[in-house]
Amino acid sequence: MSTFGEISEPNSRTTWEDWDDEIPDSNGNILQWHKPLLIPEKVDALFVLEGKYLSDCIRLQHNNYIELINTVLEANLLLFEIKSSNRYVCTIKDYKLLQSSEIVELLKPIIIKSKDVITIQTKPLTEYQTDHVTSQPLVLKKLNTAASSKPHQTWNLNFPKLEQPNIMCGVNAGVICLRDHFDLPASALVYYIEHSEEYQTDEIQKLLEHLKIVQNCNSHPNSILNSNLYI
Repeated sequence: MSTFGEISEPNSRTTWEDWDDEIPDSNGNILQWHKPLLIPEKVDALFVLEGKYLSDCIRLQHNNYIELINTVLEANLLLFEIKSSNRYVCTIKDYKLLQSSEIVELLKPIIIKSKDVITIQTKPLTEYQTDHVTSQPLVLKKLNTAASSKPHQTWNLNFPKLEQPNIMCGVNAGVICLRDHFDLPASALVYYIEHSEEYQTDEIQKLLEHLKIVQNCNSHPNSILNSNLYI
């Protein structure tokens, strides 16, 4: 049974928006793994990385360090195993937001079995809401589950808490909610950056290396920001 229920609209609602119309999937595809998802008995950590820049960092890692073990191509979801460890990395980008709960359900077995879960995503700095004027090119915020405050958490992630009215949505929000529902530790890290997510950011690279998700992240995505091409 699905952990995430359906949204029921009140009968008294009179306004009908464009997105209320049910648009059937022309392909009729149901999201599923390319092959059966085999999860070992022991999973030390699961890292869920959302966004093009983070996905490129993982994709460019050497095969001797990290191995692609499964995919959900319809959602641009890739699942990797860090070799010689019990740690896994999931990357996702350019997916339909309405498919978030379905994607989380696919990840549910490994989400629940993991000893710890950390999600990381990048968002435009313009989306960060605060009463204080900031000139920083990057703002990093963190959101924990209740269980993450317990002493057994091993990650040294001393970052400020994500404050209201800032919110999380999508797959990473679903992952954190699921862990909190089962009273399991998890941390969500949100990078608000000035440029697009394809822009090379040293702080993000340092974090990925600190968590031993990557050996190095010298990715240079093909974008105008990283070229001398002018139109």
